[in-house]
Amino acid sequence: MRGGVFIIKSNKLLLTVLTLMLFLLSACQTNYVKEAPYEGVPLKIAVVGEQPNVREEQINFNELSLSELHNSNSRKYDAVFIMEDHLSDASNSKYVEMYKNKKVPFFFVGSLANTIPFQDLENPVSYEEEAEKINGTQNFISGMLYEGEEKGYSGWKFAYPIKNSEVQRDNVKGIYSEVFNVVENEVNKNF
Repeated sequence: MRGGVFIIKSNKLLLTVLTLMLFLLSACQTNYVKEAPYEGVPLKIAVVGEQPNVREEQINFNELSLSELHNSNSRKYDAVFIMEDHLSDASNSKYVEMYKNKKVPFFFVGSLANTIPFQDLENPVSYEEEAEKINGTQNFISGMLYEGEEKGYSGWKFAYPIKNSEVQRDNVKGIYSEVFNVVENEVNKNF
């Protein structure tokens, strides 16, 4: 009987150690940002706000307002960036339906609301309410793509890199490069 108890305790210890190792490995991976620039195909990205400063030359940004985006043909763009200064307006219920209707990935830059500026697209709250509740300071960019009624949403988070246990908010160019890789992957899925 004692042998059986020892095996159970050993299995629990092994399971605990493996879970801890997986957690530590995943924590390291989510904060890793490649330093290599995006080298893929040229991309067309709509930007609500001021276009970001990136190192890639094959990225074509087109600045427009939320209203212009709402009324535009999203097929002209491979993705949409909504910059931090426009997140509050982007949570307006008038625009929330747009995230479902336009078949393009949306990326929210500088959002403190963690994944997207408003978690519940069916009953959105203001960006300020969601940001106050979440106050996620680890992620620089979060994104979403509505893939239909059955599949729902795909989502992405791009965290600031961590070096020597400190969040590195200065190195955002690498984060943009990672976003461009995701956009290219989504573009390739649709062809």
